[in-house]
Amino acid sequence: MKNSKASAYARVSAGIAIAVAAISAHAQFVPPAGYGGGGSRPGVAVPSDPSAPRLTRISDTAVSSLIHVDPAYKRGAAVGHAKVVGAFAIAETSKTHVVAAWSPGFLPVTLSLNDGRCYSLQANYEGGTLSNGRLSKVGCEGRLKFDEPPLPAPPSGRSLRLIGTAWGYGAWVDDRAKTTIVTAPGAPTFQPLITAQMTSSAIMAMNGPDWPGGNVTLVGKVKGRLTVVTLEVGY
Repeated sequence: MKNSKASAYARVSAGIAIAVAAISAHAQFVPPAGYGGGGSRPGVAVPSDPSAPRLTRISDTAVSSLIHVDPAYKRGAAVGHAKVVGAFAIAETSKTHVVAAWSPGFLPVTLSLNDGRCYSLQANYEGGTLSNGRLSKVGCEGRLKFDEPPLPAPPSGRSLRLIGTAWGYGAWVDDRAKTTIVTAPGAPTFQPLITAQMTSSAIMAMNGPDWPGGNVTLVGKVKGRLTVVTLEVGY
């Protein structure tokens, strides 16, 4: 009987340890738009790594004019929605620039530099906006590939380049117009949801569990400056 109780206790303890480890491993996995928090923080935290690229918080209102919901978008009775909740500019130089970006959700974003270094862009999501942005040096491993459903092709005659998919969203770049078109998950035909006046190189996203929407992050150039823009979207 004692051995049985000891065995059961060991199994429970092991299960708790595994759960704690799993939670710790995903501690920086930022929840989607419904999250609420208290207090206020600066746009950018005091840098802890002097060798990290310079990070600047751009005001949400300054970026909002670059994001447009397609007025023709319809999903039943629902219309599209997009709101900027965070934007960060990352300084690049002639010798050091970002060559790739990825994330398991919409934040944190791992930024891979051409010199072999990688940094994680993290931020706090409180009061409907991102704050306390910071760059932390991380390993460059851990990029995961997820199976994404095939996307409807754009109409013939439109010169659009698919740069990525995430949680069913697609990001298409029009190099001539220097814009990015984002399509919503599950659309049976090519139907733009959002047009962003930026040339994107990567898209990340994470949807809410019980409503048609979530958060989308685009990484790309805004007026020649590398910018990470996070949106709260509905479709």
